[in-house]
Amino acid sequence: MRVVDMARREINAKTDIAFEYEEIKEGRKVAALRFTITRNARADKPDPLRDDPRLARLVNRLTTHGMTEDAARAIVQTHEPELVEWATTTLARKLKAKEVVENPAGWLRKAIEEDWRPQPTLFAQKQTQARETERQAEREQEDQQVKTAKGRKADAAREKAAIMDYVNSLPRGEREALELGFREYLFTSKIAPFIARRFCG
Repeated sequence: MRVVDMARREINAKTDIAFEYEEIKEGRKVAALRFTITRNARADKPDPLRDDPRLARLVNRLTTHGMTEDAARAIVQTHEPELVEWATTTLARKLKAKEVVENPAGWLRKAIEEDWRPQPTLFAQKQTQARETERQAEREQEDQQVKTAKGRKADAAREKAAIMDYVNSLPRGEREALELGFREYLFTSKIAPFIARRFCG
């Protein structure tokens, strides 16, 4: 009944039905099996390893190489998917190349638990660190440029407000004479657009 037991475990674990069976014997010989099929209560419970296609696929990959379902689920639950993906892909490549892997399930477990992924060389690590330092310096420079631009804009606004306060504080006759002279200067000055943008209005 080993084959039936395996099928029962698979169906009970992965589908929305469950079944049990009993042997009907004639003497010492099993003459028939009586199956009892019920709705699987586990199917109603949320299960990220069943409901997430990527995680379900990883569990399936591990069991394909001889790992028990419980062990495969435990590994997928406790390790990052990228690591499990790398290990199963690497093992598949080894087997396709006819490399001898005596215990594929054991190899997978160790490769995942000890993280056998190739580590970057010291040179590559230094390059990555240098790039990150350069990006950080660029971000800081951009932030400083934004702060400088905001500071200049605030300074210009304060200058304009101070000038307008001074002009408004003058007696009417002096103010009109000053405004008239200033307009004449704007029309004749070579930097009139710059002056106009800052002080007119």
